[in-house]
Amino acid sequence: MSTGSASLLFLALFLVACLHAEVVQWRPCTYPDPNTPLNCTIHEVRVDPCKEAPEGKPCRIRRGHDANISFDYTAEFEGDKLEGRAYWANQVVDLPFLGMETDACVATPCPATPGKKQTYEFRLPLAKKLPVRTYDVKWKLWNDKEQECCLIVQVKLTK
Repeated sequence: MSTGSASLLFLALFLVACLHAEVVQWRPCTYPDPNTPLNCTIHEVRVDPCKEAPEGKPCRIRRGHDANISFDYTAEFEGDKLEGRAYWANQVVDLPFLGMETDACVATPCPATPGKKQTYEFRLPLAKKLPVRTYDVKWKLWNDKEQECCLIVQVKLTK
């Protein structure tokens, strides 16, 4: 199979997966300084699997499986290079998902263009060793000046 054919097949499979993704409730990230400027508008967040989305409940995802997340955003910043990462957010410290690809340009078009609506799409593997519980998952996308898009979704890991 040629590189072009493989790319088209991957794109088609990814689009089919996105069609099954559910629009989920999310909340914006909070910052210690209430005067922190917001540099991004999040329009919609989708997670697959998430059969619980219509009820407004946390997405139930089995450990050892992948979750697909995508969100539409409009950045009010620019950046030739973007980084992205998921964290388990809690009261004390945000713990990053280890082994995650942090080059966001593989998941969203680069460069970031201020005022242009774009989509970020990522497949997140969830290891079997993760504890079963409900997590606040914080997702950040930022440029080299630390200007960012940030959102939080709830995920309930199950056996």
